[in-house]
Amino acid sequence: MSLTASIDRGVRPGIRVEPAFRTSTLVLTWVLAVVLVGATVYGLLADGYRETPTRELLGAILRGQDLLTLLTVPVLVGATVLARRGSLRAHLVSLGVLLYVPYTYLMYVVVPYNDAFLLYVAAIGLGSYLLLDGLLRIDVVAVEPILADSPRRGIGWFFIVVGSLFAAAWLAQNLTVIPGGIPEGLFVYDVPSTVHVLDLAFILPAVIATGVLLLRRHPAGVVLAIVLLVKMMTLGLALLFMNGGVAVAGGTVNVAETVTWVTIVGVSTSLLVSPFRRMQPPPQRWLRPSLWARV
Repeated sequence: MSLTASIDRGVRPGIRVEPAFRTSTLVLTWVLAVVLVGATVYGLLADGYRETPTRELLGAILRGQDLLTLLTVPVLVGATVLARRGSLRAHLVSLGVLLYVPYTYLMYVVVPYNDAFLLYVAAIGLGSYLLLDGLLRIDVVAVEPILADSPRRGIGWFFIVVGSLFAAAWLAQNLTVIPGGIPEGLFVYDVPSTVHVLDLAFILPAVIATGVLLLRRHPAGVVLAIVLLVKMMTLGLALLFMNGGVAVAGGTVNVAETVTWVTIVGVSTSLLVSPFRRMQPPPQRWLRPSLWARV
């Protein structure tokens, strides 16, 4: 069964879930979609990525990512529309794509200034707001029963192992050059790698912590796991598209890195299938109307 078909099965025909699904959420998603189209089309068509001797193929790399980001736009909009109709699956998919957006554009704002800078800032702001709003309003206690049959232990250990391996790899590259050295290949335009900053400060701790929550059968575990699995899929695909950009530009592609990300995309996709197939339509009020109740 395809991912799209699995998402669509989560819709409850005829069920109205307002005011939890606010019109403003759909409007802001459409605004974000326009911002993403503008930023990616600029990257694909304009010569806005200045390269350096140490990053001669940076333009090809970023244009590869732009193409993948552009392809996520209809997924984000479609998932949001289905979520408004009551699909928990679609809502979680949209959150996974939203997590990908600020992660991506926090890397773009450290390249030399170009005409799309304000679009990058808007993508970070809108993506972060919609992600936090949509995630924190989920009533994890209400949805936990329909996620109870998910393979928690398998996903949990996958998260712990992958998160720990990447954390060890990133730390090794930084710790081994102390004192006084500079990690090879981790600087773009003399700015430390935002990948290491975001991964070590936020993403990898979240992945490992979610693995622990799954093993402890915490009600939030599967919700967070699905969001992170979608994020892993989009990030892995983005890196494969980046390698494709390098190959088209005549550069050398790292085969081991390509195999690693193909594996992560494949495993993440397969791990999503089980909770999606076993998920039943959620209770009507699985999304709170607001983050804070009126006093």
